[in-house]
Amino acid sequence: MNSLLHIIFRLLKLSDKKAYLSQRVANFEKQIIEHENHPFKIVDIREKGFIVKTYGLFGYVSFYHMPWKYKSVDSWRTVFPYIKGKVLFGKVYKFEKKPLLIILDGEIQQFKKPELFENTKYKGVIINKTNFGVFVDIGYHYNWRFGSLSGLLHRLNFENEKLFEKSNTGELIELEFWGYAENKQLIFGQRPELKEWFTGEIEKQIGAVLPVNVVKDNGETRYLVENKYNASLPVTKTQYPNNLTQIKRAVRKLIDGDIIHCEIIKVNRTKRSFQILWSSVPEIEGIISRDIIIESPSTANTGFKLLKNRIKIGVKENPELVGKIVKVEIIKKEDNFGRLRTKYLIENKYKGELHISNDSYIISNKEKKQIEKDLQEGEVLYCEVLSVENNLVSVKWNLKEEELIRFLRQ
Repeated sequence: MNSLLHIIFRLLKLSDKKAYLSQRVANFEKQIIEHENHPFKIVDIREKGFIVKTYGLFGYVSFYHMPWKYKSVDSWRTVFPYIKGKVLFGKVYKFEKKPLLIILDGEIQQFKKPELFENTKYKGVIINKTNFGVFVDIGYHYNWRFGSLSGLLHRLNFENEKLFEKSNTGELIELEFWGYAENKQLIFGQRPELKEWFTGEIEKQIGAVLPVNVVKDNGETRYLVENKYNASLPVTKTQYPNNLTQIKRAVRKLIDGDIIHCEIIKVNRTKRSFQILWSSVPEIEGIISRDIIIESPSTANTGFKLLKNRIKIGVKENPELVGKIVKVEIIKKEDNFGRLRTKYLIENKYKGELHISNDSYIISNKEKKQIEKDLQEGEVLYCEVLSVENNLVSVKWNLKEEELIRFLRQ
């Protein structure tokens, strides 16, 4: 008797389940008629797609018909734990009642464009790792309400190499958004000082003429653009078809601490360095013709005595200097009363007289004295030669606005 009742109960329950399922199927048919797009929740994963639920019924969405794309299906398996339970929208691709079959197509417009802020930190999922970096999807940061937002974090942009080596797909990582690459891909980083090398901003320097510091160290010569960026100065026939011999002579005479002005002709983003071209004729001629004085510890603080040794008296023989831009080195010298005086050494060999001007501001004599006082020992200016008289080179230093603010800020 109990066995019969159990069978009857199971039949009734099965009947109720079929009725309930039929009601849901009917409701789904109604939704298809009334609406074009339908919500679905990701509940499980299969080899080529996701098991989803829509209006209480199980369905299927292929990886290839999800609302966003990844280059590898493995990336879908990586992000599945983070998108499980997420509700998205799609169209009905295929619907059959017997047996019940629902296939949805999620390739519809359903996301707004997010507003990302440069230099702001975001958290994302590593979806792929290569020899040159990791691809990260910060769609996770917004709980996927904007879909996928993926980009590259280069291995050189990790805080250190060990962190890159330890990183694995599926892990969460915090990084900064640095902008967009040419292909609209997001650029990420963890080292702000390297940003300009990966965003294309550094390429804006190509064509610019910038100061280059010469560094002599253990017989090697290094070049630092703006005392910051490493640079190479190739001396070949290709770069200097008309004056190769002259350039070679000038390069050989460069000494530690020299500042020359070169054009940026190429950027090497991998090595984070510039290739430069030295074409400043006054500088090149000045370096070739100068007598190099090597300071020893016993003479390093002799100030004006060293200046006298470096001055070349034959300035009258060089009237062609007028109108040219020349290098002016600042020399600080104490007089007999212990007061610090400012002297000017032109092209490392001529005594100079400095005239200071600005295009929009008249500099008073008092302000000129203050500016001369604030100039630092060894500082180098680039000035126009006004005249050459009585073994004295008169030069004009036309201050830019930012330089004027530096000296007159008080």
